[in-house]
Amino acid sequence: MGYTQLDIAPTISTLLGFEIPEKDGREIKEITAFCADKSVDQILLIVVDGVGATLYKKLNGALAHLQTLSKDGLFFEIYSLPPRITTPNIGTILSGYAPEHHLLYEVADTFYTPVRSVLELASEKGIKSGIVIELLGAKAMLNRVDLAIGIENLHGIIDYDRRIADLALKAFSLEGIKLLMIHMRAIDNCAHHYAKVWDDLALAARTIDNNCERLCYGLRKPTLILATSDHPIHVEKWAYLEDNNEDVPLVVGYVSGASLSKEK
Repeated sequence: MGYTQLDIAPTISTLLGFEIPEKDGREIKEITAFCADKSVDQILLIVVDGVGATLYKKLNGALAHLQTLSKDGLFFEIYSLPPRITTPNIGTILSGYAPEHHLLYEVADTFYTPVRSVLELASEKGIKSGIVIELLGAKAMLNRVDLAIGIENLHGIIDYDRRIADLALKAFSLEGIKLLMIHMRAIDNCAHHYAKVWDDLALAARTIDNNCERLCYGLRKPTLILATSDHPIHVEKWAYLEDNNEDVPLVVGYVSGASLSKEK
């Protein structure tokens, strides 16, 4: 049996030294083995909205940095659970529970759910955790994690994602965060609102990849990076790009922090 989105949170919790109670997912042992001989001071979970495993491969050079990261690390195609829309699937990624158990179907549900994400469990155990996400989602996480930063899309999705990356770096360097989740939306936003040709999607992907590269070279401590997606592209016009594949990518990379020097 292959891995699914259910398995990300249990893997993170294992690496941080605690268990998620009554979880539906399981540890991805290849990731814990990958980390066994490494110093991991912090974990960055990047959720890239709306890119399935098949589209990820087709984007090829547009996601060059992520793909290089996986060549030096690990790459999985993991199953995305129904209903394959943003809120419930991010809920699954962060909790290790299936949607019928976490019941997070829209952002407002986050305000009331008794289910605790891996971020909240970490915070309860004194492991500083945070989230950088859209404004309402961040409000729902206030007082549940150590740092919840909300971003408004005021100047376009490219600027939005850039600010997500900038604030992620500040969260690690200024707030001492040990576990951080961020959400980048350019590909999904492009597919929904303005993509007319393939090159539009490729450009959106390149902007995300550039932000991921900036993150990797801006991190000052040894960091495990997990980059995945909430769902395959589901805009009807572009859904054919996934070839009916319901998997999403999971890139596992490691950067050594201050010792990392960018090649010229």
